[in-house]
Amino acid sequence: MRTRSAVSVGAFLVWTIFVWGIVRVRNIMGDAELTSSERTWPLILAASLWVPAAVLLIVLVVTVIRKKPFAQAATVGVAVLGVWTTLVWMVRAFDIALVSNRELPFILVHLMLAVISVGLAVLAARALRPDPVLSPNLP
Repeated sequence: MRTRSAVSVGAFLVWTIFVWGIVRVRNIMGDAELTSSERTWPLILAASLWVPAAVLLIVLVVTVIRKKPFAQAATVGVAVLGVWTTLVWMVRAFDIALVSNRELPFILVHLMLAVISVGLAVLAARALRPDPVLSPNLP
């Protein structure tokens, strides 16, 4: 695996774990207004993002250490996680910006999180594209 690809994919996975597995889970668990049952779906949503990211990060680290190509299944996993990340942020950004009664700083922070998350997902997916076959120059 190329170093540049590993960095792009690693950045997306680490960011996802940070945003959803650390910050979001901490916010859910620290919200005294939420009952146990009200925490369930937000925690499941967070886990649907950070758990696959953690698994794929382990695969990435092992791949880099062994100097092997990234497995096709892992490549598909990163792509699926990228699509899921994009869909989740589209819904959350719409809800936060237009539906929920939130203050402007909260909205701006979450829109930036969305842009960064989707941007990293795109970079990771692009980094894992197969190298184009070089065609000879024709006269």
